[in-house]
Amino acid sequence: MPTGRLAPAQHLLTEALDTLDHAAGPAAGDTEMLSVLTVCEGAARRLDLIAVHTVAALQRRGVFADRGYKNPIGAVADLLGCEWADARRRVLGAQQV
Repeated sequence: MPTGRLAPAQHLLTEALDTLDHAAGPAAGDTEMLSVLTVCEGAARRLDLIAVHTVAALQRRGVFADRGYKNPIGAVADLLGCEWADARRRVLGAQQV
């Protein structure tokens, strides 16, 4: 559970996601469902950008190496519990930042 400055962000993000989920519920009309879809895509892209910038900063600071990782892709895959291909995509994006 995040603490400090991240705790309010997590709380607000959870509320926003719950609201989106509710807006896409059984009572939603077609137009509302399409709007939810576009909002979700915009949010996903923004979250990906934040994650890529964070990976770039962690690489620049040497945090992965300090924690014993020989490869940043392996570090991201391990820390996020994601597939190697997804971690590679984030690390390659971070190298372009």
